[in-house]
Amino acid sequence: MQEQEVARFEHAGDVRRMFVGSQGEKIVVREELEGPSVLVAYGEERKTLRVSLGADAVSALLAAIGFVGSDDSLWDYLASERHDIVDLMDLCDQRGIPYEFSSSGSGGDCQLRPAAC
Repeated sequence: MQEQEVARFEHAGDVRRMFVGSQGEKIVVREELEGPSVLVAYGEERKTLRVSLGADAVSALLAAIGFVGSDDSLWDYLASERHDIVDLMDLCDQRGIPYEFSSSGSGGDCQLRPAAC
């Protein structure tokens, strides 16, 4: 998978990194979290959250971002500290944009939510 880091935010020992990449015909957004807040929120020292979007979903998402605020691209949306991957999923849910969600943690926990058909 080809991937590029879009943003990195650090506060009080917490680190949040956002990545965008492609895997086949899908766009993948990945958020890596680590630090004391992650331990409190997830019970693990590190957590990776991932959203995969097909081509039609990406087109719909880019149209939605244009209407939601001044950010005019997925890259700009994710590079803003105001937005995290949960905001992206909320936006997709509000607009009926299908995506696949997965997460994994340093303790070995994994989650998968396939895209709605």
